[in-house]
Amino acid sequence: MSARFLVMACMLLPLTAVADDISKGEEIFNNKCSQCHTFSMAQAMLEPVAEKDRPAYLRTFLETHPPKLNASEKEVVIKALSQRSD
Repeated sequence: MSARFLVMACMLLPLTAVADDISKGEEIFNNKCSQCHTFSMAQAMLEPVAEKDRPAYLRTFLETHPPKLNASEKEVVIKALSQRSD
């Protein structure tokens, strides 16, 4: 393998991880949250919030929400809602 290939592969791995996190976050959301919310409804709630502030906003929101998600699930869902846009 060439050094250039390895560098390119290392640069793309974080993008794959982000895509996987977003997919996993959507899956968790659909399994545990969609009885009351749609993914697009949750994202619409975030529209007025600056993108950089969305994770903190969601953490605060989820603190007062019924406990359906464990801590690691919350972080993956927060990442998916904060980074995905339709």
